[in-house]
Amino acid sequence: MITVPQKFFRFSGWAMLLAGIVITIIQFVHLEDVPHDMEEMKYFVDVAVWTHVALLLAVTVLLMGFAGLFLRHASKLKWWGWIGYGLFFSVFVFDLMHAALQIFDYPVFFKDITTEAQMKEASDLVMSIQMSNGPGQYIFMAMMPMAMLGTILMCIGFLRAKIISKWPSIGYLVLTVLMFVPVESVMMFIYPIQFLVWAWFGAILAFEKHPKAEVSSNPPITA
Repeated sequence: MITVPQKFFRFSGWAMLLAGIVITIIQFVHLEDVPHDMEEMKYFVDVAVWTHVALLLAVTVLLMGFAGLFLRHASKLKWWGWIGYGLFFSVFVFDLMHAALQIFDYPVFFKDITTEAQMKEASDLVMSIQMSNGPGQYIFMAMMPMAMLGTILMCIGFLRAKIISKWPSIGYLVLTVLMFVPVESVMMFIYPIQFLVWAWFGAILAFEKHPKAEVSSNPPITA
């Protein structure tokens, strides 16, 4: 058996709590991937770059705490629950790749834009890189089903494990269902709020009072 000290869970909890709050705030001020008009172009690059610098740092911190959340459930988490871990981890890594694009490439793509035609050309290039050409299109196509399947496996796995409160898992499932409400304003509001659930998970790990957790070095694979 491998003993996981409570300090690690507290660290993981604080990492997820702080990162979840910061990412929620960032998502509310996050601009679209391309500028709407020349008026927005005046501040677009600066806002896009610095919000994604903050996002890059916050998601990295979230991932640092992510392992603690799953290790907290390790003694009773089924093998398919760990697939949820891999799926969510991959989705966050893909999101970091998107952040890197805006941090390093936007100052180049949108440099010295002075006309609507130039702005449209740069915007079309950005969207082509992200959505139409190369590996970007396949990554974006995969992210939604990966996030959906990861949500189902993770939340059901946590609910069955009964290690911590069931409410964050239920809340995440409800918010995921609400994402499919065909109202754009609802979807735009629900997506940032989802990150508060990660903060909720983090708060539980940060403040719960439990002895050291033991994790089997060779956990049995059960259905």
